[in-house]
Order: sequence, then structure tokens, then C-alpha cells
Amino acid sequence: MRHARATWTATTTGALVALTLALTGCGTGADGSPDETPTATDVASTASATPAPSPSATPAVASIPTDCTDIVDPATYAATMGETPLNDPDFFTGPTGQLQPSPAPAGADPYETVVAATQLTCGWRDPRSDVTGLFVDVATVDDAAAASYLDWLADPTVDTERRGADVVYDCSERLGGTVCQYTTKDQQYDTDFAETVLVRDGVVVTVRQSNYPTDDLLGAIVDRVWG
Repeated sequence: MRHARATWTATTTGALVALTLALTGCGTGADGSPDETPTATDVASTASATPAPSPSATPAVASIPTDCTDIVDPATYAATMGETPLNDPDFFTGPTGQLQPSPAPAGADPYETVVAATQLTCGWRDPRSDVTGLFVDVATVDDAAAASYLDWLADPTVDTERRGADVVYDCSERLGGTVCQYTTKDQQYDTDFAETVLVRDGVVVTVRQSNYPTDDLLGAIVDRVWG
């Protein structure tokens, strides 16, 4: 394929790490639990004798950032990414930053289709660390490809060689789309690894983080992309 995400080999992710990407949106909180776990909210509704018709909501239009430093608002970037090196060429083996999407190769599976459509790939990692890192990728695909990718994520029996036989994504409807997340522990360092994928309106946001806790990073990305 024309371009590939940066390659990262670590025991936590197994074959999953071919995705570099998206650090976070999937993530883990300060207590070690995923920071993107949905919180149930009770919504009270008031009955009306003659309810007025609700105006049709206009879907928010996605605006894909062209620079990794613009993936979230400045305050969130400072608090989350801080001074961690961005797209360090000594670590990443492929192109980073803004990418030119390319057609998926003939016979491409849903994952390969998303990789080919990647428009932005970002990674924050200190070269001095072994497993600590945050990675975010953004791609835009058509409705059919988006639906196929969600099916691919939700089916633990597909592509077990590349993503690992024990990988099972937990999917739910939130943040205006479908969020699928997979979490595990690094066997050597006992640190947390999480991958969170949001599919919304044909946009695929992937956040992977290893030993890199965040606070609602995926929500901040959604606010930036959809306003």
C-alpha cells in the first residue's frame, strides 16, 4: 500500500501494533482503568400535553486537523502530550503527520482499507522509554467501509494472526458514533495498553496508548473534529 503507519513492536500489543494508529482516546485513567469507559447518565423528560415538533438536527461536519498539534485544544494538548516528543524520526519508520490517502489495494480487508484512507497519523513517545507511548490516527472512509470495519472489530474470529487471538473489542454507541475498545496488560512490565476506535460519519479515529494515562482524550478529539 502507498503508505503504512509507523511500526511499533511490543509484547503488549502483539500483532495489533501494526496500526500505528488511535494514544487515547482509548486510554487508561490515573487509576489504571480505561479513561474512555462510558458513564451512564439519567435524562429526565417532562411530558407536555401538546409537544412541539422538534426541529431536525443538522449533523456536525467533521473537520480533520492537518497537524498533530491541532488534534485537541491547546490546553488539553499541554496537559496530555506536554513535552513528549512528537513523531520522532528515530522511532517511527513510516510517514507521520498529514498524509495523502490512497486507494485500498485490490482485495483489501476492512483494516487495510482504513489504513489506506489515513489522513493524519501522530505519535508521542520518549525514545528513552520502552513501552510508553500515545498514538492517534484519523481516516475518512465511505459508509460501506465504515460498517465493514465495525464488523471486523466486533468479530474476534477474524484476522487472529495479525491482531492476536485474544483480542476482543467492546463496542458501544457513544460520542455520536460507535466506539470499540480493547485493553490488556503488558506481560513484561505489567503496564496498561488500550486501543480505542471511534467510527462516526465515515471518520475513523484510532487512539492507542501504552502506559500513558489520559483524561477523556477521545472526547477532546471529538470536540476538535466535530466542534
